[in-house]
Amino acid sequence: MTASQADQGVPLFSEADLDAMIVEINSGRSVPEARDIATQIREFHGWTLNKLDVFENYLKMYRRVAGGGTYIDAFAGTGKGRLVKNGQSTVRDGSSLIASKSGAFSALHLIEKDKGNFELLDAEVKALGPRQSSKIHIYHNDCNSIISELLGSNELDRDKPCFALLDQESTQLDWSTIQKLAHWKTYEPPPIDSGRPKKCKVELWILFNSHQAMSRLWPHDRDRFPESFSPQTLDRVFGSREAWWELWEGRKSFRKLIERFTEQLRCLGYQYVLPQLIKDPITSRPQYHMIHATDHPSAVSFMRWAKRSTDGFENQQFPGMETSA
Repeated sequence: MTASQADQGVPLFSEADLDAMIVEINSGRSVPEARDIATQIREFHGWTLNKLDVFENYLKMYRRVAGGGTYIDAFAGTGKGRLVKNGQSTVRDGSSLIASKSGAFSALHLIEKDKGNFELLDAEVKALGPRQSSKIHIYHNDCNSIISELLGSNELDRDKPCFALLDQESTQLDWSTIQKLAHWKTYEPPPIDSGRPKKCKVELWILFNSHQAMSRLWPHDRDRFPESFSPQTLDRVFGSREAWWELWEGRKSFRKLIERFTEQLRCLGYQYVLPQLIKDPITSRPQYHMIHATDHPSAVSFMRWAKRSTDGFENQQFPGMETSA
């Protein structure tokens, strides 16, 4: 498929091809990924690079099916990342530039709150050339504000697919923003003679910082670390006090928060909500979860394929339904 075909919404696969791709969704073993270390240009470690490889592979299939559409990157960063290995430093594209160069989208909206990161991102976008940069809109602001404004404007095409990468570093993402994204488009089930949904909501790939930020906000030893507990942050992340208070009163582990967060995503009407526990590949210590929320069974298949086909993932779990350490 050419870039112009993708822009015009011409899919590579026929209706029969897509129906044949619908597979039974099984859980598997977890995939290691890494935190990003903020420097002037992001420093990528092995698990971050693996995540980017999965993302890049996934967009190859997404382009073939979607044939254009909208991409939202809520935490776009600088556009580039640095890999330091054996004393050698190399630079590669981050998620925002991978999406920009993929040809999978007709319009891209890249959001970055940090001023220094935004300026570097702006320079990278301008360096792409007019054919690619003309599709890209970048914003220097908080993603919760910008996404709300975008969804209330005429900037986005409601009739085309939309993919939102919500790859936060801690707890920057408000639940109200996720709600707005989920409600912006309506799911319509497939007709009787087809397995393909007639319409799908915005597809989400969300980082939920379960074993880092959440564990600090939800101390096991409440008497020793009372200052760690932050009800206001939890209210914002989960949308209300009612969403998590019973877990606190019941003295449940912070690990229960990922189950509650996943339940809330399902209550927004997504047909598939797949949380995947991410571990440190060296120590095997749990770090956080990546959650894929979609209405299309083929999207689940393609994410599984992307993980299978990424170097280092062949013997790892995908998409993963593990919700505890």
